[in-house]
Amino acid sequence: MSLPTAVQHAFDRARQAASAPLVWLHLGADTLWLARDGGASGAAFLSLDLGTDSTARLFFRSDRPTPLELERAIDHVEDELMRAVAWSGEITTLATEHPLVRGLAHNSAVLQRDSVEASFQRLASGALGDPSALKGLPTGREAAATLLILRELMHHLGFNQVAVAPPSPDAALP
Repeated sequence: MSLPTAVQHAFDRARQAASAPLVWLHLGADTLWLARDGGASGAAFLSLDLGTDSTARLFFRSDRPTPLELERAIDHVEDELMRAVAWSGEITTLATEHPLVRGLAHNSAVLQRDSVEASFQRLASGALGDPSALKGLPTGREAAATLLILRELMHHLGFNQVAVAPPSPDAALP
């Protein structure tokens, strides 16, 4: 499977604007794409069978997942992410233009891993029955899936931060 043209263009724009190496994240409905500089060979990319819609559909029955649903989704996401652990290398910055990640960043250009972890802990508290913990988080099954995937991606691949890019003109991707 080849990298979609719009993902390649978004990665190229981010790479030109960045002051340090980064991994570009495109989190689609059914596929997660990662792109990084591959040196002389150009961009290197990896696709994983993870997506916001597919994860939500497979694991979450309602907008507020249960603790068991979260655990099952985490297990699935971790299993798929293991394919990417060696691929990401030493790069510690992730970048994306995903609108739900932008919502988590609250108009900030960078979202630190601790902030993503704190947001996920609020989602987990909501799953355990504390609806007040969910205040200010994006709502819906897809938002929960996005947060879960982002958290696991940052944790297991060692990303310290995610740079939140403005939407590109061709941001509507499959």
